Amino acid sequence: MSKIFLVLFLLFSSSFASSKIYFLPKDAKIASEKIVLLIDNAKSSIDISMYNLSYNKLIDSLKRASKRGVIISLYLDKSKFKKSDKINNLVKNNGIKYKVLEKKNHLKLALFDKSIAVFGSANWTKESFGDNLEIIYMTDEHKDINQINEIFNSLEKNY
Repeated sequence: MSKIFLVLFLLFSSSFASSKIYFLPKDAKIASEKIVLLIDNAKSSIDISMYNLSYNKLIDSLKRASKRGVIISLYLDKSKFKKSDKINNLVKNNGIKYKVLEKKNHLKLALFDKSIAVFGSANWTKESFGDNLEIIYMTDEHKDINQINEIFNSLEKNY
């Protein structure tokens, strides 16, 4: 029952608050659940630029989104891509568009349906949502979303 309440709370709270800061590890559970909900509820696109992406909970959600026909674009760090079987398997076995960036990619940034952004210090790893001190910011503020769209356009064209 409490899990149902949490899911309903997360769904409805996003429509009332346009920005939210999560401090990890204290808010790790709710932040990771919110990201899963954003992935699971994405209708058309998910853009992610991430240094390290290995958290199974989030990878599984991305696989489900891809199977639903959501266009997923990943911008990845060259060194992490070479070393990570999880990332390689994710992109190569799930029809996910990806670009390995030549510059060191230390961004931790996601954009859902070009309308909700998630960014901060946290890689999408179990450790980041475990004991690490991290911050995650979620927003649907129009000005922020426009700037983040520009960042993804720049990643696609220039790096």
